[in-house]
Amino acid sequence: MDLKIPPLALLVIAILGQVELSDFLPLYSLGLVPLWIPILWVSIGVLLALSGVVEFRKKSTTVNPMKPDEASSLVTSGIFKYTRNPMYLGMTLVLIGGTFYFSELSTLIAGVFFVLYINQFQIKPEELIMQEKYGDSFKEYRAKVRRWL
Repeated sequence: MDLKIPPLALLVIAILGQVELSDFLPLYSLGLVPLWIPILWVSIGVLLALSGVVEFRKKSTTVNPMKPDEASSLVTSGIFKYTRNPMYLGMTLVLIGGTFYFSELSTLIAGVFFVLYINQFQIKPEELIMQEKYGDSFKEYRAKVRRWL
């Protein structure tokens, strides 16, 4: 699989997009949002993503999203019992936190593009590899656990 943009780099690009959108494409101000709201969303997102990394480490498998074919085991424990993609879900929650931080509805555009891109060009190719590698085990897991939530 030839992935072009690492998901973490894509997250940084999306955050920078939020900065630009909040300045140059104001659509609708969310008003004064208390700082604890974006902090909460970002914190939950980071913790969710880190919990996925921890589960990968416990199974001694690669965390590198650019090389999913190097995965040494199918991780279905911990947070992976509830979502197949906790790291990408966590990144999405960080972007939602960014929307609250910038208090501007237009910043959601960056989050939507992030989700669409990750879904099409990261998650779907990863799932094809997991299907090839783990066969029925992955098929059963996919039937039980949703891609996002």
